[in-house]
Amino acid sequence: MASLTGGRAKELMPVAGQPLLIRVLGECAASGVDEVLVVAAPNKEDLVDVATSAAGKPGMPLRVETVVQREPRGLADAIRHGQRFVGNQPFGVALPDNLFLADTPALRQLIDTYDRTGKNVVAMVELFPEDAERAGPTAIYPGKMEGDLFHISEVPSKGSRGSTFDLNGAASGVTGVGRYVFLPEVFSAISEVEKGLAAGAELDDVPVMALLLERGRLIGRRIVGDFLDVGLPIGYKEANERLVDNQQPRFAR
Repeated sequence: MASLTGGRAKELMPVAGQPLLIRVLGECAASGVDEVLVVAAPNKEDLVDVATSAAGKPGMPLRVETVVQREPRGLADAIRHGQRFVGNQPFGVALPDNLFLADTPALRQLIDTYDRTGKNVVAMVELFPEDAERAGPTAIYPGKMEGDLFHISEVPSKGSRGSTFDLNGAASGVTGVGRYVFLPEVFSAISEVEKGLAAGAELDDVPVMALLLERGRLIGRRIVGDFLDVGLPIGYKEANERLVDNQQPRFAR
């Protein structure tokens, strides 16, 4: 996607005229989240400027702060950078390369599921054979659907680069995507996982979620709406086509 960023942070790639970051901040605000921490890589001053200047504007969270993740050690490490910010409160995580078209914002759907279950929640989307080209490398989660709740039986490893998912003959399957709700217990789980890693190894979210699942503290929520993976060229093109008439994020609260 480097040719699309123009040298700017990829989180600022425009989708139908709006940076990805602004669209995700709009989803957070529409989900009832008024305080957001943006975890940025080093030397992304443009990202920091856009994030902090958005605070308090119409449709945006009231407070937006930033923190720099000095080394790209993985998603779980990025999550840990928010420990002081969230304190002892449950919190959401929204990855900017995932967008959703939904009457109820995707993050709000996860918050509602947390309210019902009291568990950590990962967003799930249903995939069909025809989705292979637009889904990219991903892993199918085994488990059981109950309404829009997905009872995960195992957290699979992520697919390798260039691979696509395998339904093994099933009509459909589900995979986890970039929205989460975590309780503060996730920070101790991250520390436990880190203890078993080699020095400098990536601190990924998969073993952390697996540990939470082992303790009965993780559930999936199928998102009601359409998922757009804008980290892939085909998903980015589709997002621009479908959102071209929506110059402001529009979500039902």
